[in-house]
Amino acid sequence: MRNLDNKLKNRAINYDKLLKYGFKEENDIYIYKKNIYDGQFEVNIVISDTKKYSKLIDIENEMEFALVDIEDSTGKFIGGLRKDYEGIIEDIIIKCTNKEVFISNQAKEIINYIKQKYNDELEYLWEKFDDNAIWRNKQNNKWYGALLIISESKLGIESDKMIEIIDLRYQKEKIQNIVDNKKVFPGYHMNKKTWITIKLDNSLDTETIYNLIDNSYKLSIGNKCNLTGNSLSQKVYDYLRTIPKGKVVTYKQVAEYIGNKGLARVIGNILHKNPDGDKYPCYKVLNSKGELAEAFVFGGKEIQKERLQSEGIKVINNKVDLSLYQWKEDKM
Repeated sequence: MRNLDNKLKNRAINYDKLLKYGFKEENDIYIYKKNIYDGQFEVNIVISDTKKYSKLIDIENEMEFALVDIEDSTGKFIGGLRKDYEGIIEDIIIKCTNKEVFISNQAKEIINYIKQKYNDELEYLWEKFDDNAIWRNKQNNKWYGALLIISESKLGIESDKMIEIIDLRYQKEKIQNIVDNKKVFPGYHMNKKTWITIKLDNSLDTETIYNLIDNSYKLSIGNKCNLTGNSLSQKVYDYLRTIPKGKVVTYKQVAEYIGNKGLARVIGNILHKNPDGDKYPCYKVLNSKGELAEAFVFGGKEIQKERLQSEGIKVINNKVDLSLYQWKEDKM
């Protein structure tokens, strides 16, 4: 019998997916059986809150075939059987579980917030450090956040307690005003001039952290277009709210509204910094050909397509017919 506890370490089991995969539930115990190797053997996998194990049964004599779990057992037959057996276990782990390293309530809330707002998942980049993960901006692959588990001593605190932290970008010129070495620290393992670290122990409220995440995301985009300030951005966002349901506009159209048709590219930059995709419907802004944006800030063109279609706008080959759906205002 093979203990699967190590295999399932830091994995959250999705029991609904187990059932869809083919497990049978009996008194809160999930059991999976499958014949392999031309029906000569049966894989048995048992998963519950207290039990997680697998075993291989020799169907002919109805006994466990323990040789497959002995590393010193070699040969073509054993090797092929072990490969099939372990392949099923790995497939179940991939399809029916999710990586769950970070367990504090704040960490879970933050992971969900970023998934819902930016459609970004944590990326575990280092096999040897599976308690370190990052979020990156899909537009340019720049990181805007990192979750890590470290000792408090790494932050200059006299304690070896292991804690969860989040690293975020922050304005270089303002960083000295936010770092207090109690709730907010200089960026751990990051450039301390442009990153901050926050302990996820509720010392800083979650809503404030959400705002800092949004700020970090915007900083990861950069500002290569020399925007003229928050007033210009707000004028663009306010305009988006006036677009009727079932209608779209172009970047040039928005630029003309704010008084300079040459600012179409700047409009794109502003929309990529949209703080609220529901309040300010930037999905309604298309290029002059009516094409969807590959780098639509809230999840790419597939999400943009879904949102347009929800308003009755037909999208064919990732393109909208402007002759049908473009908003023609009486006065710009």
